[in-house]
This record gives sequence, C-alpha cells and structure tokens, in this order.
Amino acid sequence: MPDAVTTRVLILGGGFAGLEVAQNLEKIFRQRDDVEITLVNENNYLIFTSMLAEVVSSSIEAKNIVIPLRECLRKAGFKELIADSIDLGNKTVSCHRPDNSENFTLGYDYLVLAMGSITGFHGVEGAEAYAFPLKNLADAMELRSHVIDMFEMADLEGDHDVRRRLLTFTVVGGGYTGIEVAAELNDYVGASRRFYKNVRSDEVKVVVIDPGDRIMHEMSEGLAEYGTALLKKRGMEFRLNTRISRVTQGSVETADGGVIETHTPIWAAGTSPQPVIAALPCADKKGRIEVNDYMEVPGFPGVWALGDCAVIPDPHTGKPYPPTAQHATREGKRTAYNVAASINGKEGDRRPFIYKTQGMLAPLGHRSAVAEIKGLKFSGFFAWALWRCIYLGKLPGWDRKIRVAIDWFLDIFLPKDIVQLKFLMRVRQSEAADKR
Repeated sequence: MPDAVTTRVLILGGGFAGLEVAQNLEKIFRQRDDVEITLVNENNYLIFTSMLAEVVSSSIEAKNIVIPLRECLRKAGFKELIADSIDLGNKTVSCHRPDNSENFTLGYDYLVLAMGSITGFHGVEGAEAYAFPLKNLADAMELRSHVIDMFEMADLEGDHDVRRRLLTFTVVGGGYTGIEVAAELNDYVGASRRFYKNVRSDEVKVVVIDPGDRIMHEMSEGLAEYGTALLKKRGMEFRLNTRISRVTQGSVETADGGVIETHTPIWAAGTSPQPVIAALPCADKKGRIEVNDYMEVPGFPGVWALGDCAVIPDPHTGKPYPPTAQHATREGKRTAYNVAASINGKEGDRRPFIYKTQGMLAPLGHRSAVAEIKGLKFSGFFAWALWRCIYLGKLPGWDRKIRVAIDWFLDIFLPKDIVQLKFLMRVRQSEAADKR
C-alpha cells in the first residue's frame, strides 16, 4: 500500500492568534494522521502581553507570564525559527535558527500568517536608538533594570537638576499600553523612592506625551477623563496634543520646540508590520495584508492572515477590527475552522468572521482601573478587581494562574523588588554602540 499523502499546514507566529489556530486544528484533525500541523515562532513561548507592565513594576515575576508553546500543543509540531522570506508561488518559507543562523526551508500546502507586529518608531529621529520599547519580555526586564539604575545614579548625584533629569520617566503614547506602563511605573517609582535617602519626592516624575486631545481613545471619553484626573492626582504629568520630533540620549524633543530632559524615554506609540509580511506582493502600502471575510488572502488560495499583520473588515462598522488579544483568539478559532473546510474540500462550509467587542479594560495602578463591558462602565477598585479576575482567567495554564495569583497576593504586603539586573543593561549598551 502506498503511503498516504500528507497535507502540510504551516502557521507562522506563536502569539494569541497563531496558537489558537494550531490548537483548534489539533482538535479538528486529532484522529487524522494525514494532516501535518507545524507552528513556527522565534521564541518557544507565548508572552501574555497584557501583564508586561506589571513585570516592569515588579508586581509579577517575568517567568510567570510566559507559556511554553510545546506544552500547549499535542498533535502539532513546533519549530523555533525566524522566518526570513515567504515564497507564495513555490509555497515555501525560508527560515533560520535564532542562535546560529542555520538556514531551513519549509514547504506547505496551506499557510497561516499570524506573525503579529513590531514596535513602530514612525521615522522619529533617535527613537529606535534611545527609546525603550515594551513589546516583549526582554523589553520589560530591561526597562525595569534601567529604572533602578536611574535611582542608583541619582542617589550618588549631588546636583538637584541632574537628579531630576535622571528621575524623569517619559512615556510616548497615551493608548492602553502607554497608560498601563505609565501607571505601573508611577506606582513603582513612588514605592521605591523610600529606599534612596538622597532622592526627594519632587525629583521623581512620570510624563505621558500623546498627539491626541485625550488618553485612551479606545475608551469612552468619560472614563478617559476619569483616568487622567486620577493619575494627575498621583503626580503624573500629561502633555496632550504634542508630537515627538526627536529623541536623544538625554532628552525628548517635541514638535512645538519643547524639550523634556530625561534618560528614560519609553516608546508606546504604536506598531509597524513585520518586514517579512510587508515584503509580500499581497501587502498593502502600510505593510499589512487585506483579507476577505473568511480571512483568506485574495489571489493566493490556501493562504490566510489574521491578527496584527492583517486588515480584517468589520461588517458592523466598515472599519478593520482592532489588533487586540480578544479579537486575535477569536480570529484564530474561525481561521482554523475555515482552513479545515478547505482541506476537506468543503468550501461551502466556510464561515465569515463576525465579532462584536465585548469590552475594554485598562488598569491605572494603585488598585484602580477603568472598564467598559457591553455598554456598562466601571471605574475604581471594582474595575481593577474585574480586570484581574478576567485576565487571570484568560492566562493559559493552571500553573501560571496560580503563580500570578500568588505574586499579586504577595505584592499587597511585600515591598517592591529593587534588585538591578546589570547584564541586561550591558546588552543594551553593546547594541547601542554597534548601531552608532
């Protein structure tokens, strides 16, 4: 008997969207050996990005918000590789290993693109070289170490103006990510200051810069105003309707001629498409892929795109769906169903992706948050408790849920951790020297 022909499904990207596709395809084809599912990702873990800001503030141990991808997969295979180029005509993907650059070529019959995005610096001079992004676990740990280093340097400094410059932390971007990290950072620096005898409270400041007229545009105006007023009471400064023109090693310059002296510009001002995706012939001018209602790439049968790298039309609004985790997981489930329909030759069974946002939540630090769920609005402690319950429930794996719950419990009673991991700073300094 000849061997059965294997159908190869290749999934690029191990974030919320890609992992959801792999897990649902496993369920659909669990009793079939003729379907080979392979997930490719640069790291062998999924980052629960919604909790990255709490890694910066030492509320959560970094390792507790990463989930090994191999533990999440049973039937599907996993390869820790970086995709270099995609040949849609020959149905191959060129990759290399992250550690030694060994090259690999992977073939496929069906391709799912879920590679997410990278930090977008939007051409601002000096931003990539000097600003701190917050896209992955290394970014969060590096930023935390740098913040502690600023306190250590300030404690040794005798000049008041120099100390103030060292202890000014500037967040560029007033969206969800920017506000979350700014609020957590404000709590962290406020709690850590007491360990440094030569640092005065008026020398520590967190500044948020945003080109819009208010923060958190995704949230209703009333909740955004509540968040602004609450954070201002805690000493934070907001510079709205302000654009960044340049970032240097010791300052952030704005388009209106203003200068904020700081050694810690934190970049939370949006994302850019993955270069591999932007190089595809089906990518639009912004480097993303416009798909149809089934998340198929027009003109390229057997190719789907979802998550941050795709433009998926929302029939309710006529606009693309936002690139959030709650959308990505649901897109992944529907994509898996449609891929299975194509493999089984039942194109008529495909279903369009239609989803209405369930709600938005944003923590504001100090046991407070804002939430808008199915038209209902909450703020303060109840919203904060709601945020923690919902996101703890979404965190994959019972072991991770228990670890994070313990971290949160201990954070109520124990002081903030101010241990400085200097090896992370040496890596950053070496990279900055190479760029120069």
